[in-house]
Amino acid sequence: MLAELDDGYARRVEEMGGPAADRWYREEVMAFLVLLPGRGVESVEVNYGGWMMDGLRQVGMILRGFRRAPGFAVLAVLTLALGIGANALIFAIADRALFRPLPYPDADRIVSVLDGWGTSPGSLEILQREMGTVATIGGAIDASGMTLESADGGARRVSVARATPEYLEALGVEPTLGRRFLPEESQRGRGQVVLLSADFHASDFGGDPGAIGQDLVLDGDSYEIVGVLPQAFDFPSARNDLWIPALMDGSPENAGYHWGMGVMTLIARLDPASTPDLTRQELVRAQGDVRLANPLWTPPPNMWDDARVTPIQDARGQWARTPIFLLLGAVLVVLLVVCANVANLLLSRGLARQRDLAVRTALGAGRRRLAINEIMEVLVLGAMGCGLGLLLAGAGLDLLRPLLPPEVPGAEAVGLDARVILFTIGVTAVVALLAGLAPAFRVGRGTPGDFLRDAGRGRVGSRKRHRVTRVLVAAQMAAAVVLVTGAGLLGRSLEKMTRVDPGFAPEGRVTARFDLPPGLQHDLETHIRYVGEIHAALAADPMLDRVALASSLPFGSESEQMAVFIDGVTDDPNALPSVLRRRVTPNYFETMGVPVLDGRLFDETDGVGTPLVVMIDQTFADRFFPGEDPIGRIVRYPWRGAPPMEIVGLVGGTQDNDLATAMPATVYMPVAQLPGGQLGHAVVIATGRDPGSALGAIQNRARNFDGRMAVSEMAEYPELLVDSLAVPRLLTLLLVLFAGSTLVLGCIGVYGVAAFSARERIREIGVRMTLGAHPSEIRKRFFREGLILAIPGGVIGLVVAAAVGRSLSAFLYEVSPFDPVTFITVPLILVGAALLAVYGPARRATRVDPASVLREG
Repeated sequence: MLAELDDGYARRVEEMGGPAADRWYREEVMAFLVLLPGRGVESVEVNYGGWMMDGLRQVGMILRGFRRAPGFAVLAVLTLALGIGANALIFAIADRALFRPLPYPDADRIVSVLDGWGTSPGSLEILQREMGTVATIGGAIDASGMTLESADGGARRVSVARATPEYLEALGVEPTLGRRFLPEESQRGRGQVVLLSADFHASDFGGDPGAIGQDLVLDGDSYEIVGVLPQAFDFPSARNDLWIPALMDGSPENAGYHWGMGVMTLIARLDPASTPDLTRQELVRAQGDVRLANPLWTPPPNMWDDARVTPIQDARGQWARTPIFLLLGAVLVVLLVVCANVANLLLSRGLARQRDLAVRTALGAGRRRLAINEIMEVLVLGAMGCGLGLLLAGAGLDLLRPLLPPEVPGAEAVGLDARVILFTIGVTAVVALLAGLAPAFRVGRGTPGDFLRDAGRGRVGSRKRHRVTRVLVAAQMAAAVVLVTGAGLLGRSLEKMTRVDPGFAPEGRVTARFDLPPGLQHDLETHIRYVGEIHAALAADPMLDRVALASSLPFGSESEQMAVFIDGVTDDPNALPSVLRRRVTPNYFETMGVPVLDGRLFDETDGVGTPLVVMIDQTFADRFFPGEDPIGRIVRYPWRGAPPMEIVGLVGGTQDNDLATAMPATVYMPVAQLPGGQLGHAVVIATGRDPGSALGAIQNRARNFDGRMAVSEMAEYPELLVDSLAVPRLLTLLLVLFAGSTLVLGCIGVYGVAAFSARERIREIGVRMTLGAHPSEIRKRFFREGLILAIPGGVIGLVVAAAVGRSLSAFLYEVSPFDPVTFITVPLILVGAALLAVYGPARRATRVDPASVLREG
């Protein structure tokens, strides 16, 4: 019956026009209703063998309905896929980094001690003796590079972390092959053992169990392989290739061992009866024992009063927590906009299906059945949108995974696993139900008379009927304004970061790292001569114009921090400032393009046996010698009897690893004097006619000079600055994509309302134009209605954006959360988008032929 009516209606629309076809449809339905009682038909509902068969039958009918309205189905599915795909993409990252339970036994009892602080091996020894609320406590030192020598005489740099035996015990990590570290292996001379990561074992040994017992040569020393860690072990990072024991053999006279070496992060496993708060209280009490154990310095008595003891699940990925929650909030807004958009599509489609609803109720379909059919329809749409959304999310993760910063835990393993898929299915069900509530409610309250009256009205609908649609469109525009404002603030901040002066000239410069062969540290003169020979060999290459060596570079992989005594300024050993240290060759400043402001540069007279000298940057001078001349002042290393180092030069400040933070105070020392120990590596900075050729020349010269040197981190310097902005750039990019998506969806809503209004008012427009109305007047009425839809939503969105703007403060650089440029530009974008959305319907409405419209009416 319905199919015959639909086919007849479609033919008559083509032959007779819309109004005439509407009259025919009403007459046919009324005739059927008159004859219906005499037919004795009670219901057309047929039992196909239970609810499952009935459900499948309804799904089939829904799909056939989509084939008759492909535009509606495609738009709804694409809208759902956009929101669901964005949700799956961000949740996959958040789940891997923050929510997924850690693969350790009784992980709820594992805590990070002194969370956010570093401590010394000596302090750890005291805590191991004194703390009774923990079953075990251990420490680890962040991974650093070591040179791995191969059997063929080559070398490469690998990432090596150091841990005490108790560290792995506290985590409950058991090697898949071999064993953990033994307690005695944390003593000097007895710790020449190594644990392999699962990836290193697979890549270098092909997963061979026979790797246990073999030796690796790291920095010239032989280490026996005693175990292979499980694949799931990724705390604190999955990027560690190897683990070796952290040495715990400090003497009581070594003050740095007990207090100054804040290099360890601590992990503890609580006793079953303990809590993090009890452990923190015990930690505060133990700080007195740490002070008494220090023979040379007296640490502050309240050094750990504010220390934290944090469950490891919460400590994991702390750096990434805030930006991930920001993105989760953004995709939640996108999902709400998707709900509103799909609800609008369903409501608009429902208004065009009044004839179907009238016939269905006449044939016996109850309100409940009609409402359930509406819900099932949106669930089918949701299922298709979910499938397409997961495909989009998978493709997005493939593109996004290489861009994720290493600070995001589990970044290399992010993917669409069972947890993400199940969560996405659940979100899809919620979105579908929310989107289907309004259409189902409308249908559930209707009567056959209501549907017949609505069908009889044709295109002359009341404004009250469309109030819900207009409210939903305004809500979409408000959500779009919130996200567009956030994206605008981040974009402005990123633009300001890109214009920060780093304090040197990166253009045309290249860099590479050399890990020097082991054994050189035993003889100072041999070491200095070797470094000088490297410098001379590189400088002789015709492809390189200038060459300098340093222990570290701005925006490099490592930074050297040191505490300093400054005569007459900071004599208190308990309040020593920390500054950045770089050991450089004399031509470093010229090669880097760092300006010399006062004093002199290092020269060939600054070597072994001569008075120690240093240079400082402007930040150091402003911090410690405000308004004074720093030349000639004395700084010292932070131990008793340290020799004086005279400040002989002042240079401009440079950024270190972050363009958005203040320049660090930096002290420069000549490589030829090597105060504080020899270099284990050297970083090259060079200029050349062509950056690519310069990098090739550096690698070839290093290989020919000494094949035992591991060459790594070769890069053009501008790339390092670009990489330093990877996190704010990625965050801005994602928020711009989400904001753009919501704005497009909002504009689709405005377009839909305008198009529907144009169809409803086609006769009115024809009458107006017959009476002499100019097309521009008609267009103005449509533009005014578009602004009426957009402006209230825009005002609400700006108010909400201002209220939540403070949450973005941590991500902004020299941009206020209430940046006037952004808050003025966003409304203009909104108005322009709304006018563009209504332009098409307004233009089509003014192109109608008044005579034909009046004839059909």
